[in-house]
Amino acid sequence: MLNVLKYFLPYLKGYKREFIFVIFGIIATAVATVFTAHIIKPILDDIFIAKDEDMLHIIPLFLVLIYLIKSVGRYFQAYFTVKIGESIVMRLRNEMLEKILYFDMQYINSIRSGELISRINGDIMRVRYIVSEMLPELSREVVTILGLVGYVIYQNPLLAFYTLVILPVTFYPLSILAKKMKSTSKDSQEKSADLVSKLSELFNSIEIIKANSTEKVELESFKKENRSLFFITMRGTKIFNFVSPMMETYSSLSIALVIIFGGRAVIDGDMSVGSFFAFLTAVGLLFDPIKKVSAIFNKMQDGVSATERIIQLLSVERKIIDGDIQVEKIERLEFKGVSFSFGDKKIVENINFQIHRGESIALVGDSGGGKSTLLNLLLRFYDRESGTITINSHKIEDLKLESFRREIATVSQRVYIFNDSILNNVAYGDKVDRDRVIEALKIAEALDFVEKMDRGVDTELQEFGANLSGGQRQRIALARAIYRNSSILILDEATSALDNRVEMKILENLKQHIKDKIVITVAHRLSTVRDVDRILLVSNGHIVADGTHTDLLKFSDEYKRLNGSFESE
Repeated sequence: MLNVLKYFLPYLKGYKREFIFVIFGIIATAVATVFTAHIIKPILDDIFIAKDEDMLHIIPLFLVLIYLIKSVGRYFQAYFTVKIGESIVMRLRNEMLEKILYFDMQYINSIRSGELISRINGDIMRVRYIVSEMLPELSREVVTILGLVGYVIYQNPLLAFYTLVILPVTFYPLSILAKKMKSTSKDSQEKSADLVSKLSELFNSIEIIKANSTEKVELESFKKENRSLFFITMRGTKIFNFVSPMMETYSSLSIALVIIFGGRAVIDGDMSVGSFFAFLTAVGLLFDPIKKVSAIFNKMQDGVSATERIIQLLSVERKIIDGDIQVEKIERLEFKGVSFSFGDKKIVENINFQIHRGESIALVGDSGGGKSTLLNLLLRFYDRESGTITINSHKIEDLKLESFRREIATVSQRVYIFNDSILNNVAYGDKVDRDRVIEALKIAEALDFVEKMDRGVDTELQEFGANLSGGQRQRIALARAIYRNSSILILDEATSALDNRVEMKILENLKQHIKDKIVITVAHRLSTVRDVDRILLVSNGHIVADGTHTDLLKFSDEYKRLNGSFESE
């Protein structure tokens, strides 16, 4: 717990004014609570026993004043603690997303997307209780307890001893409950992450679920996960709600002792009726903050567990380290002796090729041969195991990631469409220029269908581009790459969803656009690779042939086999 509090201390700096109001609220509330008990003495002794009419008009005013001070104190404390807490939560959520966005692809691929969503949303909301409610509430109740304890000792030290001696007995069972609560909270958070991951998987795979009529299967699977979360939640509820009746029992024992020993003192004339009831009220008020502290202590285990998960995520170190050299334009790209393994499996080995500005190459070969891996190494999603990749004669590790990635525009096999306008989808990551967007759509043969939509380029696209056909999505993605106007254009099965007529139109339109760029094409269609400057045939992680389409047809049996596959498609 101390480590968690220490972790949040740097976040609390910069809120001096707010903390002044919070401290004022805490002290005002605690002092007003003590005076709530103390005013019982004059109410009984002066009004009901001594029958003092002056006091009948004065004391109620003081009572109203006490509750006014208490209300103002609570308001100041509540408002400013929420302001501090929500500011910290906002900052922490931003930091977590920034950390996740800059994670290495290898780490991102190793963790479920639902897990990341759960961390940035569910765990943050649990931590919110610690920074926004628990710390100030705990401070207020502790100050109130100290004030009331001081008051009951001041009233009658001996009676206070008999009353308070029972308090230490409560600590041991509370510590046991806190450990159980922390363990249950951890299980609950992990199961919640499982549930979010399951939902994310279901929504992203809804087409295949419907196509295979597996709605019942998936529903049963979800019900099983949901039932597990229910039982874990109920286990936590059972532990948490055991605190209140336990503290009620302890408080009743204390009050019973007060009545026994205090009643004896009143009978013997050692204590006035007003003093006794003031003491009894203070003891009654004392157990309310003690009960709240006990509940806070158990509830905060949920936040402690969530904080530990957040700290674990934020402490993950990046393996892809940024370089210092800025890249303006890419003139030359070279792979020299590049090898890469994933685990124990060698994916590509001893890859050698170079390409200059204005040239185009195609990577062809059977699926799983290593083509996509070469693109991932170029984008530095992963670092090569051996060999060197150079851009403009600089090792890729020495370059600023953002600068050289901005000089690479990619249209991948998986099309990414954002829940935004067509205009913003095409200009994604760059300043929006409507004329340039329209020109990019024209080159991608997308302008015709876009203009027929209700709002043209301002039409909102649904998540994953659900209101577009597969071919339309692909053309929007292609327009995005054209709009970016980068030094390198990667076309990874960029026209696979298009018919031959549209594909040929796009390739013709692209000729002028790509004449001063490096173009890398990954394709399974002969029409896409026929006119490139060089074709690299990739098989089992090796480049087994390199040449023009005509050359490879002459001397490569592997290419001839692939060519036969192309022709049959």
